[in-house]
Amino acid sequence: MTVEEIKNLIEDAEFEYIGIRADSRDYKVGEVMDNSHQLFQDADCGGKLVEEGPYAGFYDAGELDGTCALKASEDNVEEMIAKVKAYGKGKKIYLIGGDSMEYGYDAGEIIIREAEVIASL
Repeated sequence: MTVEEIKNLIEDAEFEYIGIRADSRDYKVGEVMDNSHQLFQDADCGGKLVEEGPYAGFYDAGELDGTCALKASEDNVEEMIAKVKAYGKGKKIYLIGGDSMEYGYDAGEIIIREAEVIASL
C-alpha cells in the first residue's frame, strides 16, 4: 500500500482518532483490536513478569481501556510508520481508528477505545 493510499484512508475514515500500530496478531479490516496492557521494563514499576506471548519480558501492570498506537494524520503518516517499525514489536502494521482516546506515556502515543482496524499496512 502506498503512502498516498494510506493518506486517502485517513481522510475517508469516519473516526475521530487514527493511529498506527504494530502487532504480532492477525486482525481483519473492521475487527476491534484487543486492549493493550500497561507494560514496564523494570520490576520497580510494578506488575507481574510475563514469560510468554506478545508481552514476554515485560512487567504487566494490567489492561488499559483501549489499544495503544501512535497518533497518525495525513501530515505525519510516513513518520509514524517509520517510528512503529523502529519499535520492532509486531510483524504486522495496522491503521486503526476510534472515537474516544486518551494519551499514553510515550511521545505521540494514544490509547484508542474500541479501536477498529481500518487497514493492514
